[in-house]
Amino acid sequence: MTRRSTACLPLALLCIAALGSVARGDEQVFAPGTAQQDAVVINTGADGLCQTAAASGDIQLAELGSGSPFRNGVRCGLNQTADTTAGGDDRQLVAIGRACNNANTPIIDTGPNGISDSTAVGDDTQVIAPGVAPANQPCVIAGANGIADTPDPPAGDDARVLAFGTATPNTTAIRCGGNQVADTTANNVDPSGDDVQLVAVGSPCANANTPVVDSGPDGIADTRAEGADLVVSSTKPVKVNIGRGRERATKLVKVTVSNREFGATAPAARGYVLRANAGSCPGGTVSQIDADATLPGLQATGTVARGSRVKATFVVTARLEDYTTVDSNAPARCQVDVEAEALDTTPDLDDAGDIANNAAPVTLEVVDRNDQL
Repeated sequence: MTRRSTACLPLALLCIAALGSVARGDEQVFAPGTAQQDAVVINTGADGLCQTAAASGDIQLAELGSGSPFRNGVRCGLNQTADTTAGGDDRQLVAIGRACNNANTPIIDTGPNGISDSTAVGDDTQVIAPGVAPANQPCVIAGANGIADTPDPPAGDDARVLAFGTATPNTTAIRCGGNQVADTTANNVDPSGDDVQLVAVGSPCANANTPVVDSGPDGIADTRAEGADLVVSSTKPVKVNIGRGRERATKLVKVTVSNREFGATAPAARGYVLRANAGSCPGGTVSQIDADATLPGLQATGTVARGSRVKATFVVTARLEDYTTVDSNAPARCQVDVEAEALDTTPDLDDAGDIANNAAPVTLEVVDRNDQL
């Protein structure tokens, strides 16, 4: 129910799709009962130095006497090579002499104290002058509840951005997703809430990031994203040992598919197909995918009741020619990608979960005993 990220979790919310098409659906930006959690409460003022201590509930983003941390201080130049060495507590983001992704790639940031200690050389670009902390940057930000808990007055020349005891009003709580259709009804958690429906349910969105519901005048979300919400629980790393004299080894991998769907229009059950591909593993690693292991035979699809879960399996095969492991305590690792794709499109398909986990990896740890004398 958050923004996309590259992180993978053992318990992963997976991509929901209809009949093989990719659909990411509405996205939850922040949870019901909370407001925008990174809202700026106090900024650093003209001198760029934070002088206000955060009260309990808020977050001290910039340390007292320091600038807002980790700002881009030096960028790569036209030669697309990092030429500048970080000074002081600045952080080197691209190693000296290494290629940049493009001419604007940040290669040094200002570090924890928020003050630039680096001078650009070569054709690198100086973004923040040495010795300077940029003005009016975040000093104190809202914490878990998204409400400004730090009282007046700010210290020094720090400036208040968000009034004490309030949250940022009318911020996006629900965004449209990959199906580009609004699926979520405002105030479905608290019917007395003041969230605002920006796109009517069932109507097309301008794009996949169009705001569907905002948090209303009080800034607190009273709405939860609706639609398909399948959760897959993967196993710990799967150990596969190719025995001496053996050409290959197989292992049955088990996962659990749960239906965590929310909303008055949610169907009693959700059909799905389980997909698993080799990912970073050699081709031919995955076979015998079974979407519902509670039934005899291999099931191409499965059905999971709302609030319930179903066991699913697939087989992985490791071949000796694909792996070299000279030490049994140093296995070869690769990842199989697994996803659950919803087939039931009533109500309109969406993914009311965390789209950061559209594809959940299962890690294989392979040891080929034939490589060890």
